[in-house]
Amino acid sequence: MQVAISMRSVHEALLQGEMSIIGFLKYAASLAVDGVELDDIYLQGADVNCTEIKEILTETGLKVSCYDIHHRMEPLRWQEHEKALEKIKAELAVAEFLGAEYVQIVGEAFDPTVSAKDVETLILELVDMVLPALQGRDLMLAIENPESAEFQSHHMAGLLKQIDNPQVKVGFNMANSLVAGEDPEVALERLKDHIAHVRAVDVRLAHQDEEPQNGGYVGCVIGLGLVPLKKLFQVLKAKGYEGWISLEFKGLEEAHFGTEASLKNLRQSLVELQSDILHPDEPRDML
Repeated sequence: MQVAISMRSVHEALLQGEMSIIGFLKYAASLAVDGVELDDIYLQGADVNCTEIKEILTETGLKVSCYDIHHRMEPLRWQEHEKALEKIKAELAVAEFLGAEYVQIVGEAFDPTVSAKDVETLILELVDMVLPALQGRDLMLAIENPESAEFQSHHMAGLLKQIDNPQVKVGFNMANSLVAGEDPEVALERLKDHIAHVRAVDVRLAHQDEEPQNGGYVGCVIGLGLVPLKKLFQVLKAKGYEGWISLEFKGLEEAHFGTEASLKNLRQSLVELQSDILHPDEPRDML
């Protein structure tokens, strides 16, 4: 599996201008990862030179695992469709220019009041806009399993069956199902035949003096929270998944520390996974 770093791992630094997009790419390269997950929310409206970004990607050898499209997290009003479509086309052009393999939608949290029907409506609206625009482009569409208690993996599986298009896959977020009240392993088992991209995220229960980020949870260093990382990797490996694992640190710790600690734990999990395959009957301390 290939490891990427998501721009969301250094969210505040990028939004506040403490880190530039070029600075992020150089930071990712310093961590010796295979690629980066880019997000339009950090590129839109910024003084961005896509040619310079592409040059840095080439110089560092970094690949773009996925390009996240930014959009409203509720069904569009009819008068918003044309503007949204033009924005999506522009984002797809950037994604293709930068060499992304996938573009991803539904990457943010839904308001708890948004119903399963509304989530489904939004996804179908976006798919209807994105798919025609993908024609002739070397891109696939990934729909992230949303952080929504109203729209869980069985809803997603049914929607994929309804869409029935080989260009539409799932971007699996390891923490979203847990936060939404579903067992992540059950969700992954249900969706494993459709996985195109994986986002490694971890969460823990918020302490009394902490403001929860999602429900009663806050992000944490990957491997130190409630997400069953090892079990999820085992499901992916058994399925033969060899694609991208994009690390997204969203904890309360300092972003660089949290990202690097998460990367260390993620790499260790992948090493242990490989060891379990090569030496299935040996105790871990003998490896």
